Amino acid sequence: MTPIRFLPRALRRACVAVLLSSAPLSTMAAAAQHLTLLTWEDYLSAEVIERWQARTGVAIEQIYFDTSDKRDEILARPDHHIDLVLTERVSSERFGARGMFDAISEKNLPNLKHLASPWRDRCGPYSVPYLWGTMGIAYRADRLAVAPDSWADLLRPAVTRPHVIMIEDHEDILAGPLIYLGQSINTADNDALKAAFEMLQAQAPAVLTYEYAITSLKAQRYLEHADMALAFSGDQHVLNEVDGVEGKPWRYVVPKEGTLLWTDCFSVPSRTPNKELAYRFLAFLAEPEIAALNAEALGVATPNDAAYSLLPERLREDRSIYPSTPVLQRSQVYEARPLESTQTRRRIISALINAHDAR
Repeated sequence: MTPIRFLPRALRRACVAVLLSSAPLSTMAAAAQHLTLLTWEDYLSAEVIERWQARTGVAIEQIYFDTSDKRDEILARPDHHIDLVLTERVSSERFGARGMFDAISEKNLPNLKHLASPWRDRCGPYSVPYLWGTMGIAYRADRLAVAPDSWADLLRPAVTRPHVIMIEDHEDILAGPLIYLGQSINTADNDALKAAFEMLQAQAPAVLTYEYAITSLKAQRYLEHADMALAFSGDQHVLNEVDGVEGKPWRYVVPKEGTLLWTDCFSVPSRTPNKELAYRFLAFLAEPEIAALNAEALGVATPNDAAYSLLPERLREDRSIYPSTPVLQRSQVYEARPLESTQTRRRIISALINAHDAR
């Protein structure tokens, strides 16, 4: 079956947009088995999926989300039927504390030995490190006279016509403004959040959409107008594939003020009936050869030490994938914060989108 790649966003929000990435199965029994992943779009190599299915006969079914809020809405449903979910430490610990995720250790996943302790710590006890990277600015090098190097280039663009893509996420959309203002991305200070909100309000006339850039451009929206986007390391490769313009004009830069350092993790929902298969798939992903294949195909950094040593030198030296020490030193990570602060952030993104849609 050919993968279904372009679906209306409304279907995804309703958790109906299931993208099937499957090879022909050898038996009817194998066809009855599948693993359902809740994940970002284009975040698992097609070759890795093919190798898994060739080895096990188990199909991979993917449900895509484009913000953490949408992911959490799906997980909150008692009938979600998710076998593996892409998370990060704050969310996985929140769900784990409520008994919704399994605690993961080397006892039930021996391949954790390939993942160094610092990365495992960044995912916590209820999830396994998958990939890591930075947040920054994706931009069309063929359309901008000067390459961006500061959050100000995205948040206070010289051109006021709509040409910027942001993201509908109450955390990620505030990280850039807070860093630019010299604040912690985890601040609960209302004055700091208000100042960041005001920056985003001033930016709004230049914003095309608050839909994740990959989701938006894959749906053929704003292809002719998007020059810059709030993005994550690796997104530029997908954007170049989507755009199809010769020369691969989409580039990626980490702003000089610093950025978010993220670690994506996989968690196993406690009530999945496919728990044994879920752990088998996590062990498969942690095999050095598979982890290296996946990281190279996606152009994203792997936390797997053994896999890193298998990567081509050009990838290990690519600073858009593996940032320099100074960049890492200027980076911040998300931490748990008071519920009131999270609610304030959600009101901010809601106000931004409502005002934008009313234009």
